[in-house]
Amino acid sequence: MGEARDLAGQWADAEGFPTEVIEDVRLVASELVTNAIAHAAGSAGVLLRLYRCEGGAVVEVWDADANKVPEIGEPDVVHESGRGLFIVNSLTGGMWGWQRLADNKGKATWARIPCTTTRT
Repeated sequence: MGEARDLAGQWADAEGFPTEVIEDVRLVASELVTNAIAHAAGSAGVLLRLYRCEGGAVVEVWDADANKVPEIGEPDVVHESGRGLFIVNSLTGGMWGWQRLADNKGKATWARIPCTTTRT
């Protein structure tokens, strides 16, 4: 997950995003990759894709499990995990989602980070 965070940060920096957006891209990439690795049963690996969109950046993570639907859990201060999508939702203002791949052999989870981040 550290590698995903570093790659995402390097990409966002090279694209010229402001520091706060770079940090959000890094964190969202790390959370989505972590979720894909932890929850995608039988996944042979994940693919991280980063690209610009109008007014921001998109982080997209593909994994091989089309059946495990990403869901926001209730934040739990006792457990170390379970807050990833809650964080992603907060950083993106709810602009995230997922879709099954056309061949139904996996899914893509995406999040859009606006340049003017509004946190909820």
